[in-house]
Amino acid sequence: MSAIRHRFGKVLLRVGVIALALASVTPAVAAPAQAPADQQAARKDILVIPGNVNVPAPDIWNPYIPGTFILQGMNQNLMEPLFMLNYETGNVDGWLASGYTNNVEQTEWTVTLRPGTEWSDGQPLTSDDVVFTINMLISHAPLLNFSIPIKKSVQSVVAVDDRTIKFTLNAPDPFFIVSNLAGTTSQAIVPVPRHVWDGVDPVTFKNSWNNGKGAIFSGPYVVKSFSSTEFDYKRNDNWWGAKSGAFRLPAPLEIRRPWVGDTATADQMMINNESDIGGAQTPSQQAAILARNPKITTYSGDQGWVDPCPRMLTLNTTIAPWDNKVMRHALSYAMNRRQIVDVVYEGAGGDSAVSNFIFPTYKALQPYRDAGKDILAPLAEYSPDKAHQLIESQGYTLNGDKYVGPDGTTLSLDVVGPPFMEPWGRMVVQQLNAVGVDANLRLIEWGIFRDQTGRGNFTGAVDWDGCGSVVEPWFGMNRYNKTYVNPIGTPGTENVDNTNNAGRWSNDEYSALMDQMGSLPLGDPRVMDLYLRAVTIYADELPDIPLVQTPSLLLFNSTYWTNWPTADNNYIQPPSWWEHFLRVLVELKPAQ
Repeated sequence: MSAIRHRFGKVLLRVGVIALALASVTPAVAAPAQAPADQQAARKDILVIPGNVNVPAPDIWNPYIPGTFILQGMNQNLMEPLFMLNYETGNVDGWLASGYTNNVEQTEWTVTLRPGTEWSDGQPLTSDDVVFTINMLISHAPLLNFSIPIKKSVQSVVAVDDRTIKFTLNAPDPFFIVSNLAGTTSQAIVPVPRHVWDGVDPVTFKNSWNNGKGAIFSGPYVVKSFSSTEFDYKRNDNWWGAKSGAFRLPAPLEIRRPWVGDTATADQMMINNESDIGGAQTPSQQAAILARNPKITTYSGDQGWVDPCPRMLTLNTTIAPWDNKVMRHALSYAMNRRQIVDVVYEGAGGDSAVSNFIFPTYKALQPYRDAGKDILAPLAEYSPDKAHQLIESQGYTLNGDKYVGPDGTTLSLDVVGPPFMEPWGRMVVQQLNAVGVDANLRLIEWGIFRDQTGRGNFTGAVDWDGCGSVVEPWFGMNRYNKTYVNPIGTPGTENVDNTNNAGRWSNDEYSALMDQMGSLPLGDPRVMDLYLRAVTIYADELPDIPLVQTPSLLLFNSTYWTNWPTADNNYIQPPSWWEHFLRVLVELKPAQ
């Protein structure tokens, strides 16, 4: 197949026929034979990827139920998107789909599926499955992930033929493909098999095992076994991608994703060649691992890879006193962000790791960061004096080392977070207590965290609530659109692996600016003005409190597998927990 590449910005500016880049992969080649069902695969044929989340509901394989954990391999091994956004090249690459076209008005988008797409049970994956999935989301809004933006955007979707899907939108939307079907970070809309899902309630359907056949998706692996502490997958040797010649059949015969509850154990597994992918929290931890196994390589030395999800302190803006922007600003002044960098990252990244907005430090976003620097600079200021002044301006007085309100109630904040957010959460509550706020940290399991924050049943949370923008400003900023504000107790919805507007901040002017920005293609000169106006509102209202960037010290073990995505071999972004890892699977090569 020919490979025609378009930069993301050019894709959004161009009208008419747009040929998308097909992933630059090696054609299908012979792979190691599948191990017999009754025989254990050799270690050299197994890819081992430890995880840090004990999944409380391991039998749920429905990615559209809010709060479902998808990073245990469902998202990286089983599900497949239509397209894939490549941060490293700026391209939108075809996956299940080979390309798309749009009309001049950008109200009609036609997607073409690759030849030969199939489900893991051998049934054809056709346009009808895609149409069924989109209509399912529309008819069940707002109860399913992606359902709100899809219902808002899509007027109709039809199957032109078995390979072609036509979307007619309610209004021009140059971001329709990339924000819904390509996955800006963790996940995109993925089709589900109509022959399995038709007639079920998608709000409660677990999609687990399907009468002994396993969860049916279209990816190169199928479920072998699972529990709350380990998920094992085996290669589907009949995977459509390899049969059609679109992709290489992945080399690993099996993928194992065990839960590892502490970093010391995870590090030792890496050193002992018991795992193939890992990471370090700090440069010194990374150095210690590298010193003990010469086969372990880094993504980019001590610089690591900048995760697109800066860490934040999210406040429920429906709960007093945090519904008052003055109090939110007081907490922001209490945050010594450089201290967080020094303690959590051992100073890695320095001042550049301090965050004053929701954007990661990516080159494509730098013009926006530069334009808004004077507006955003105060959001990273550390000033206990200003924190005290603002708190006291609202009627609070110090009683000992904690503030109390006029009614004698102690000013307190309950902060929740999943276990892996403990380092950031510990620093946040320490700094809040230092300025007189009685703050405590509660670590709760992933599923409970996602459910509680999604429903608004929380007061404060350490999270990554603004994650989303990687090559343009709109996607992440639009997560604060009032469209996503659901009543307390109602499940939140997601576009990526995080609840949209969990803090339930609603601002009419900001939301209108987002609606305008989302109608303009990247590069339109009007985008910058809308961005600056919206950033000014954000800085004044402070719906979320930015903390720090997230440098990820990723490690790869070359004992059994090579051709990892590193800074020097950056064919795709490197995280093993997102859908983009599908690309890594077809690129990995056996070392032995």
